[in-house]
Amino acid sequence: MVRDGTLLKRGAESELYLIDWYGNHGVSKVRIRKDYRHPSIDIPLRKQRTLHEANILSQVKLLGINTPFIYYIDISNFEIIMEFIRGNTLKDVFSPIYCTTVGKIIGTLHLNNVIHGDITTSNFIVSAGGVLSLIDFGLSFISERYEDKAADIRLFKEILSSIHVEVFDESYENFCNGYNQNYPKVASSIFKTVGDIEKRGRYSRSAS
Repeated sequence: MVRDGTLLKRGAESELYLIDWYGNHGVSKVRIRKDYRHPSIDIPLRKQRTLHEANILSQVKLLGINTPFIYYIDISNFEIIMEFIRGNTLKDVFSPIYCTTVGKIIGTLHLNNVIHGDITTSNFIVSAGGVLSLIDFGLSFISERYEDKAADIRLFKEILSSIHVEVFDESYENFCNGYNQNYPKVASSIFKTVGDIEKRGRYSRSAS
């Protein structure tokens, strides 16, 4: 297990380290132990989630979406070593013009029934030339359900309306246009489901 790098991020499920990988920068993602889980549950679960994320990353790469290359998987230590993508998070250099590409990327994922699970502007890296890469597939899964795809979109919409509120309308319109370009046959049905989720949320708040 690589532990001699610089800690980049500590999350609820994993830790990310910037490491040297044979003379190049790499990222080590290690799923951490949960004290509240018995080892008989915790160890298989972390192994399964490590393999699952690596498999999803490989699938998405084949779809032509920019994601980190996987260099090495150490399943016994719940670790994925992957490419370090240079750039800034979309959150830090946000502009509505990027949202068309974000929509195309998510449309391609959903067309192939991949649910990212955490579509935020912090999980897109903007590299030189404005190239967008999508990272952190720790919550991803496979599903054909419109509800799951709509929940993916709903999260991104919430991020836009809370963090990038001053350009929300233009940003979300660009996202929808991009999404529709790559997933045209059912985009309208999925966006309708987004609206249904929002209505349910407003109803539950008013009922309480």
